[in-house]
Amino acid sequence: MKKAKSWWRKLLSIFVVVGAIAWLGLMAYEKGKPLPKGLSLEGPLRAVQGVEFLADCTFQRDGQPVREQVIFKRMCRIIDDAERFVLLDLFLFNSVHAPGEKFPALSEEMTHRLVEKKQRSPQVDIVLITDAINRSYGAEEPEHFRRLRASGVRIIYTDTSRLRDSNFLYSAWWRLVCQCFGTQGTGWLPSPFVSTGPAMTLRGYLSLFNFKANHRKVVASEKEALITSANPHDASAYHSNIAFVVKGAVIQDVADAETSVAKFSGETLPRWEMPTRPESGGVHLRLLTEGKIKSRLLTALAQCGSGCSVRMVMFYLSDREVIAGLLAAAARGAEVRLLLDPNKDAFGRKKNGIPNRPVAQELVEKSQGRIQIRWYGTHGEQFHSKLTMISLPVQTMLIGGSANLTRRNLDDLNLEADFEVTAPADSPVVREASGYFERVWQNQGGIYSLDFKEFAEKSPLKYVLYRFQEASGMGTF
Repeated sequence: MKKAKSWWRKLLSIFVVVGAIAWLGLMAYEKGKPLPKGLSLEGPLRAVQGVEFLADCTFQRDGQPVREQVIFKRMCRIIDDAERFVLLDLFLFNSVHAPGEKFPALSEEMTHRLVEKKQRSPQVDIVLITDAINRSYGAEEPEHFRRLRASGVRIIYTDTSRLRDSNFLYSAWWRLVCQCFGTQGTGWLPSPFVSTGPAMTLRGYLSLFNFKANHRKVVASEKEALITSANPHDASAYHSNIAFVVKGAVIQDVADAETSVAKFSGETLPRWEMPTRPESGGVHLRLLTEGKIKSRLLTALAQCGSGCSVRMVMFYLSDREVIAGLLAAAARGAEVRLLLDPNKDAFGRKKNGIPNRPVAQELVEKSQGRIQIRWYGTHGEQFHSKLTMISLPVQTMLIGGSANLTRRNLDDLNLEADFEVTAPADSPVVREASGYFERVWQNQGGIYSLDFKEFAEKSPLKYVLYRFQEASGMGTF
């Protein structure tokens, strides 16, 4: 009997040691494994006549909410005007919201437009690339997606398992134990998002905790491409957002980037022919995805000193290298002004202010007040914009789109897409973006932003929690 117990203990010890080695090895590999081809892209610099800047704003005037929403209408116009193809890559595309709340039916309207477009113009290819969040991480496909499929719209769910692991401590265990079982099946557990949301499987829940996503927001045709921070998601309908709309050869760059996502997700896209014409103009732009967004931003920040300015509107700001770049620019004499979401509202739930509030406190204290910060005054909705404007002596650079400035969004973990626009300070796109920032900063025509003191956060505990979540990936930002 003693020999049998000793044998089992030895076997268990071997199993634990082998499991720990496998977990550590997998964790190390999945943190830095090679990316699928076509990701982390810095596209070629394209000369264009102009770039269209759009902004959605929800604000207060005379104590009443005012909602100015233009981005969704622009998305729909691109769909309506397409003659060869419509290519969409959308993170949130559903009608899920908390019970008792009423929102514009964005997901239903976009579904209707795509179905109608396919019926009216069957020769137009329509492809939707999306994230598994829209089918509750493996549960039954939602009804509006089934309608899209039935009409001839092609739907591709991004295979996020091919991406590097952001929540690496958890994901290594998940890959060892759970990944082989898949996630599909009939949901039976309550939605983690809202009480009336679609039910999920246990395997779906376990997949969710990897905290990785195709976070892109792209709508393109052969005529135009739009990259934005906005989702066609009912509960996001009143969020404040920004977008860029472009024409020309950069559309091919967008299509090629999305082809790469389709390919590593097991699908192949057609090679659509784009109109070709000579490009010229005083505005230059390029497509940036994933980690190249960060590298271009840091390069621009490193050029900022006296006589330069940095203006930023951001939903999440937490990346340590970006924070260091902002502090260094301010120390060199650059004017730095940040408009941040207070991180208090999330689809009917209250948040604790992480990461923006402890980050803002750090920036103000370490810069000795040289970095100026204001908060967007949200009332249930979110200040979901993601835009950085860097004014250098010769030109102004704008970087905006889907990417928050966090480790998960900038370090080749999530899928992200931004445009980088470089233009003279007096160009229309720079004037429009600058006018938007100043309108919100100075509360022109309404109440948009609040003083820093309104959400100043001096809690050491929240700062430590933010730093742990940022470094470990055990957070949702």
